[in-house]
Amino acid sequence: MHRHSHRRLQGMTLVEILVVISIITFLAAIMVPSVKYQYRNRSVVESERQLQAFIGAAQSRAQQLGRPVGVWIERFSKEAPAPIVGANAALNPVLPVGANYAVSIYQAEVPRPYSGDLRDSRVRITTNGSDWIINFPPASSLRNPNNPLIRPGERFKIQLDHRGAFHEAIRLATPSVPGAAEYVLLLDTVVTGGQIPKAALPDGSGVPYTVHRRPVRSFVAPLRLPQGAVIDLSVSGMGPGGYEFNSTLAAAQRPVVVMFQPDGSVGDVYFDGVVDRPLGWIHFLVGRQEQVFPTTPLLDTETETANLMNTANRWVSINHRTGSITSETLDNINNWVRTAPNPGNLTLADKISFSRLLVRTGTGLEGN
Repeated sequence: MHRHSHRRLQGMTLVEILVVISIITFLAAIMVPSVKYQYRNRSVVESERQLQAFIGAAQSRAQQLGRPVGVWIERFSKEAPAPIVGANAALNPVLPVGANYAVSIYQAEVPRPYSGDLRDSRVRITTNGSDWIINFPPASSLRNPNNPLIRPGERFKIQLDHRGAFHEAIRLATPSVPGAAEYVLLLDTVVTGGQIPKAALPDGSGVPYTVHRRPVRSFVAPLRLPQGAVIDLSVSGMGPGGYEFNSTLAAAQRPVVVMFQPDGSVGDVYFDGVVDRPLGWIHFLVGRQEQVFPTTPLLDTETETANLMNTANRWVSINHRTGSITSETLDNINNWVRTAPNPGNLTLADKISFSRLLVRTGTGLEGN
């Protein structure tokens, strides 16, 4: 006869279950912020890597096409709030924070040059005493006020007689003749009028021309930064401490466009409705969406939570001469503020310059 030993299966008591749940809850409370912090750091690092690759792809495309190609950095909020007519300026809505950060980056290309719709199209230049007026031939698409080639208020470049410089020009947003399409050279009528070929003046037969239009977004798939990471445009810009890409109410809808020449170097940079040729490195701060402070002047450096104060964020910087791309963490501004002779006199540009110090003295050896 076999004896069977029976073990009594014992379950957990309610008290034991509550103790286990309490331990799990406690551990989760400790671990979740750490995991979240690590995720956010990975998001910034991954964004930095993707942005570098996207810029490099634009440079390769420029070399392939033999004409400028660049990156088009779209502001998250593209519309400035409508002002309240007649209200005190302090009561009008402020620029949304989203106007000063970007999560979508597109490739930009300069459209093919335009030299008229007919063979041997010619242009004449007249003056009204204050402006040099560009008179495109009657058959030109540019004479149509609804043409999509150059929109009202848009700038472009024009070369006269296929030689010499490309002159800056603009299509007037408010033409002297309502409903017409009017274009003027941005030349002083007295001092620089000599740059216009004689054949282009009213007594001449007109000259051939080439119009270079502004960049447009290409059909290449855009880059979307990982969730939570952004390009902080409020402190991005050119040179040691420049923050030219910080938008104002008047330019809230305008993107930042950096164009590259076929040799990889930086060509024109478009921002706030102007075109510039940078004299120093171009810097983009890759940081966190909730730390974008477009109007905070970084006065309280010890407790500031802005992207510029977070040394886990990254600078992605482009050498304006060679086009080489450098990535560095932000230098600690507080270290410099403490040793500055007159810390109260430091400007925002000074603090941005301190933050970019590793770019200028580290791998970015050529500096600004």
